Amino acid sequence: MKFRLYAIVALMVGMLTANAQDIHFSQFYASPLTLNPALTGNFNGFYRITGIYRNQFPGLSSNRPVFSTPSASVDLSLLREKIKKGALGVGIVFFNDQQNGKTFNQNQILVSLAYNMGFGPKNKIQLGLGLQGGLAMTKMDFSKFEFNDGFNSDLSYNSSYNGETFNSGNRMKGVFNAGLFFKYDFYTGMRFYTGYSFNNATNYKQDFLANSTQTYRLPFRHTLHGGFEFEYKDKVVFIPGYLFMYQQKANETNFGLTAGIHVIKDPAKRATLFLGLWNRINNQYTLIPKVGFEYKGFRAGFAYDVHLSRQYKDHKNIGGQLPQGFEITLSYIGNIFQPKEDNYLFNPRY
Repeated sequence: MKFRLYAIVALMVGMLTANAQDIHFSQFYASPLTLNPALTGNFNGFYRITGIYRNQFPGLSSNRPVFSTPSASVDLSLLREKIKKGALGVGIVFFNDQQNGKTFNQNQILVSLAYNMGFGPKNKIQLGLGLQGGLAMTKMDFSKFEFNDGFNSDLSYNSSYNGETFNSGNRMKGVFNAGLFFKYDFYTGMRFYTGYSFNNATNYKQDFLANSTQTYRLPFRHTLHGGFEFEYKDKVVFIPGYLFMYQQKANETNFGLTAGIHVIKDPAKRATLFLGLWNRINNQYTLIPKVGFEYKGFRAGFAYDVHLSRQYKDHKNIGGQLPQGFEITLSYIGNIFQPKEDNYLFNPRY
């Protein structure tokens, strides 16, 4: 049990060092407001409700998640009647990121504002600019930390000899993000889109250790994402895509292909089944099969991370071959009223 706890703590430290400190999703387009503020209100409807849940390394613990991240958002596409070929997007997003039974626990609540504008016939060109701000509320439970200085010869632990002095475990900091989005329909049924977001602009301090001689700040994060979507004879849609994230010398690259089969072809009642296979490359290699379903304004998805790199030599002692993870997503786009003009705004998917 002791070894298992040490391995989990070591894994947490390794993840924070190698992959920076921000959340990430395999189904990143299913959580648009955590991906890019410019995607706020960027859909063909009046309101959008989304939810996503990620559980990473479930094999490490049978009674509590080691890494879990639920998130939910609501955004509106407003003034479509007054902004010709565009809309004003407003929204709010919440997520919780917790590690090792809430040893580390952070809640963020962010408000988003975006301006989306279309150009040309049928909005073939679309540009979006988004801003996002809010609060990050972080809590560290220092009672769950154990240090070498606190262990006795019989391996019992005395917390009074841990040799560390902590500041308060509760922190509240301001967060600010910004983003851009571009979409181009260059042929019927074919479009290219890309976006960029800049996160953690406040670069706030993380000062949990009182006796530390170094100042730690949450590093800036840069995210570039995009895709190419095309339909074949109104039967199948193909969506290759990519995502690249960079944060303080750490980087992550995602790329893959999703294919959708229209099981109901009538545009008014269209239903599409999606199957995808993606890859993630950072300090290891991950294969990500995905499955999704779309019917009218409803979308659901599931992804499972299969890590092919054997990082940890003691993996058999801490829960089997490591690591794995899964995600579940749901979203719905609805209309309270039907606008007089259909200023179509494209909602990236899968």
